[in-house]
Amino acid sequence: MRTITSPHDGHDSSSAPMDVPDALSRLGDDRELLSAIIEIFLEDYPALLDKIRRAVMGNDPPTLQRAAHNLKGLAVTLSAGDVAAAASRLEHMGSANCLSDAAAAVAELESHLNDLNSAAQRYVKNPR
Repeated sequence: MRTITSPHDGHDSSSAPMDVPDALSRLGDDRELLSAIIEIFLEDYPALLDKIRRAVMGNDPPTLQRAAHNLKGLAVTLSAGDVAAAASRLEHMGSANCLSDAAAAVAELESHLNDLNSAAQRYVKNPR
């Protein structure tokens, strides 16, 4: 088993975009299922991120809450802690109807999603 890390983090699993051993454990050590969920993530996250951006720009807390919640669910399944935490922060902003710091939170989410996207792409190419 392995942890997928970003190139700049020195293989420290605490800052890895995706904790593969944990994700596999969550999924009964089913590598095919993990690969399928990663494919779903890769297909779905751009639209969810777009909904989040539009909700923040349009001051639409309910849409922000729903889109961030959906993205958080995918991230938790992939054991992508940084993305899950950033999405959770946005989800709470939406549910509290308080978007004053949402633009900065979206920028943080985008950064973590870029790292996770790279890690997910690497896993799909070499799932061992």
